[in-house]
Amino acid sequence: MARNKGDASDEQMGFPHLVKWVEMAVRARVERAMRDLPISSSQLFALVLLDERGEATAAELARLMHLTPQALTTLLKPLRDQDLIEREVDEAHRRKLIMRLTEAGRAVIARARDLTPDIEAAMLAGFSATERKTLLRLLARVARPLD
Repeated sequence: MARNKGDASDEQMGFPHLVKWVEMAVRARVERAMRDLPISSSQLFALVLLDERGEATAAELARLMHLTPQALTTLLKPLRDQDLIEREVDEAHRRKLIMRLTEAGRAVIARARDLTPDIEAAMLAGFSATERKTLLRLLARVARPLD
């Protein structure tokens, strides 16, 4: 978002506005960096969540991503079609389908992670190591009650 000299100061912007501004700027840079990957940044987020959790149901992923089940189904279909995720019946609860990453899914995440360090470095260039840790901790505190 381009800013002009006469614009309101960052301190006068509402917190949700600033969060959205950051999200849009980061997403645009990530999408540009990932243009040669076979997935979108939203699909990458789903893969990363599966990687961090090990496995999840569609309902769990939908909650974590703040999506409707229908939107998640649309998001996941290309990932299944490309064999980046697999689904299997939960042995303990036969009605549940558990999703996990495949080796191909892990490889896509690794490629994406190789593409994005420069984005984080640019975004946090003006912060000391201590400020970065504090920002991360505070953002986690903001996000937790919204889940």
